[in-house]
Amino acid sequence: MNKENRKNASMAKPQKRRRRRRRGPGLLIPFFCLTLACAAVLTAVTIFFKVKTVEAVGETRYSKQEIVQAAGIETGENLIFINKIAAINRIFDGRPYLDEVSVRRRLPDTVEIYVTECVPAAALPAAEGQYWLMDKKGKLLELVSAEETGGLCAVVGLELQQPEAGSYADFLDKEKEKALFTILNTATNSDILEEIINIDINQIFEIRLRYTERFVVELGTVEDLTKKIGFLKSVVERLGEMDTGVIDLTNPQTARFRPE
Repeated sequence: MNKENRKNASMAKPQKRRRRRRRGPGLLIPFFCLTLACAAVLTAVTIFFKVKTVEAVGETRYSKQEIVQAAGIETGENLIFINKIAAINRIFDGRPYLDEVSVRRRLPDTVEIYVTECVPAAALPAAEGQYWLMDKKGKLLELVSAEETGGLCAVVGLELQQPEAGSYADFLDKEKEKALFTILNTATNSDILEEIINIDINQIFEIRLRYTERFVVELGTVEDLTKKIGFLKSVVERLGEMDTGVIDLTNPQTARFRPE
């Protein structure tokens, strides 16, 4: 009986192996079909999606033709495989006034380049009577003469380290730097930045503004600056057109006007 069982077991093993072998081709067929499908899609993408048109969208001081040429995207290039990051870097290179650049594919054959321009917000004194124009994000745009600042508010009391057009301002005193950007952003949000002639930040606890040609504004610090700006606007609205003097905002709870 034992011999017969061993004989049956030995006969059963090859049968099981044969059954496993039969399942092998069934598993390969879906994989083969998937491979063919991927190859077909890749072939279609390679053949059909070619760049035919490259367009620049947005108004800046740089011409649309210049932007398109700088991108370095050639007609006939594969639309799907264009290197957007490399194109954006090429567009930014040597064009400090560009604020944002994005490259988008529009099937079946178009590339659109969207650009926006930086807006100067302040002028920082440099050597020999020149000024660095800077936007509210801290990007240095260009070095100009005093006459070319266009009436932007001049900032004094901060020292730039290794300034360069297209780079972001790096100030020696980080506390003053933080205070400056708080002022610029709050003034922008309150629609009064154009009224500020200069910002004196020589003393971090005694910040002063020249507001229009009529008022000196003593901020003290930038604590509760939004509230202080609200007081400033209220005081100016109540004063006459010929009034001049000092508006004291050093106390965040109130404002005082000292006529001259």
